[in-house]
Order: sequence, then structure tokens, then C-alpha cells
Amino acid sequence: MEFLSRQVAARPVVAPAQAGAAPLTATEQLERYFHEHYESLYRFLRCSGASDSAAEDAGQEAFLRLHRHLAERRPTPNIRAWLCKVAYRLWVDRQRDEQRETPAADSSWNEWSGLLRDPAPGAEADAIARERREWLRSAVARLSEVERQALHLRADGLQYREIAEVLGIGYWPVVEAVRRALDFLGEQAHGR
Repeated sequence: MEFLSRQVAARPVVAPAQAGAAPLTATEQLERYFHEHYESLYRFLRCSGASDSAAEDAGQEAFLRLHRHLAERRPTPNIRAWLCKVAYRLWVDRQRDEQRETPAADSSWNEWSGLLRDPAPGAEADAIARERREWLRSAVARLSEVERQALHLRADGLQYREIAEVLGIGYWPVVEAVRRALDFLGEQAHGR
């Protein structure tokens, strides 16, 4: 699986087919979608509790399935939502097979939050940022799993219907989960 990410990452991004140009092959489409969606898919899986290796495995398996899907010329209106749904289900199935839950470790939170740091913060800014990350980590940890996942997918740009499809729940439960999560974080931020 590691081979796929190295092989695709080493290639330049393929531009979408121009009018009058030959349509992209399934492999060319896969390369384009991999460059566009792999990182957000990986972050979603990590936010859902997948370990580093489990997120990579599920993400790469989802892209392999996408390649088969594209080669069969089956329509997919929203590739990102499709990938999130497939990868999440792969990870959940793997968890069921292992018969245990894998909570996100503090080290994974530090890795993930490290991606959001300013390039050169001063000591005071670094202390404030560290305090905010700790507050956010603590507040987000108190959300339910559905609230965390729905909030993450919404922040990543998915629509409520797409989130419902990815998580396998109804539209209104997703709307309520995001609303509850935002209300809770707002209350925590304002000390209520």
C-alpha cells in the first residue's frame, strides 16, 4: 500500500481534460483525486480515531477501490464524500475484526495539531497557541464520536447530506450533532 502513495506522490498533478482533448484515463483521474483528497481523507480518519498506519491503510484501500470504480466508468458525483465513506467503513470494519476500540493517542493529537502551527511564532504566541490547543483538545474530547466526526467533516467542507452518507446516519441527526458540538464548544469558550 505504501507503494501507491509514493508512486502517485512522485508524479506531477494531472490537469483536468480540456475541451476537445482526450478524456482522462482511470489512472490519470486517480492521480488527480489522490493529490486533491488524500490529505483531508487521512486527517478525517485520524480525527475518527484511526492510528497513523490504519489511516494510511484505509485511505490507500479507498483509493484502490476508487480506481476500480473509475475503470468501470461508474458515476460518482462527489469524490471526496465517496472516499470518506469508503475509507471510514473500511476502518470500522477493520476495528470490528480486531474487536477493540482504538482511541486517539495524545501523540496523534500532537502530530495533527502540529500541522496547524504558525511557521515562526514567538514565545508568547507559542504559549497562547499551546493553551488554545490544550483547551480545544480537551473540549473536543468531551464531544461524542458522532459530534467530533460530523464537526470535522463539516469543517472540511462536506455538506450535511454528504456527512450523513459518510457516517451512515440520517440528515437531521447530522445537523443536530454539528449544532450540539458548536453549542458546546461555544459554551466552553465563554466559560458557561
